[in-house]
Amino acid sequence: MLTLLSLAHTLPEKTLLDGSAQPCADVKESTSGVPGVHVYAFNAAKIPTIRKSLNALDSLDWENGNPDAMRAAAIEYDKLLTRVRNAKAIGYAMSNGNGDFEITVNQMDSVLVFGEARMPGEPFYYSAKTVGAVGHDEVRVVLLMCNQQLL
Repeated sequence: MLTLLSLAHTLPEKTLLDGSAQPCADVKESTSGVPGVHVYAFNAAKIPTIRKSLNALDSLDWENGNPDAMRAAAIEYDKLLTRVRNAKAIGYAMSNGNGDFEITVNQMDSVLVFGEARMPGEPFYYSAKTVGAVGHDEVRVVLLMCNQQLL
């Protein structure tokens, strides 16, 4: 009887990251998602350099047009993309025409989901979100692809 109860309460081995890359709320031109976003999933505990780059970008005051901060942010963003491309991802997807993506990952405490895109005639976009993936069959992830301008 105890064996049957333990089988009934087993946790799923995999979690589906059901996501969408969306423009920020202040973008009025589109109500659909952002297509063509490269979305990577990482074990957050194993990518300290990526987390460091994201924190550095968040701390720089480049949005007010400070030239020194903008140069520093451009350098840090290039480092971030190199780190993302060289790191061992646990999953990858590209958002479809509606901005939707799905990535299946093994169960773990913390998954960093990172999305980046280059849009023709627009500055590049990136977004990152950390989610828990333990004890869930599915986790919803919304990446707000804000206008992260680094010129």
